[in-house]
Amino acid sequence: MEIKYLSDNSVFTDVVAKWIYDEFIDGIREGVSYEKIVENFSKCQKDKLPVRLVAIVNGECAGTVSIEFNDLKCRDYTPWLSSLYVEKTFRGKKIGDQLIDRVKEIVKELGYSEVYLRTEHASEYYIKRNWEFVESCTDEFGLEPDVFKSSV
Repeated sequence: MEIKYLSDNSVFTDVVAKWIYDEFIDGIREGVSYEKIVENFSKCQKDKLPVRLVAIVNGECAGTVSIEFNDLKCRDYTPWLSSLYVEKTFRGKKIGDQLIDRVKEIVKELGYSEVYLRTEHASEYYIKRNWEFVESCTDEFGLEPDVFKSSV
């Protein structure tokens, strides 16, 4: 498995956008279109936020993660690990863990000392990986995420 920048592998932009739209947007966040997700995922960089990564296994996109300036408009924390997703057939192979590790490396390279994330359903996953609980809150969509942080 290789972890690469989406900006260098734009052939995967549509598949990644579909995963993120289906998993985190459709029926959950009203007013956010698939086209907006594609547009956002087309805007990615290597040396400043947003950074988007893909996990590639035998030429196939197996997962993705992003590093955003802010993933929770009601809070001023930065940067954020965002949109972690591993395609179902690749789950259970530690791809998510490797994507998280790479995010932490990049965040450190960009000059930050910690990274945040929000989750509505996967708090236990991050607790098991030693992320520190920060708070629970309500976002602009009425969702109630838990916020975690990790040193890098």
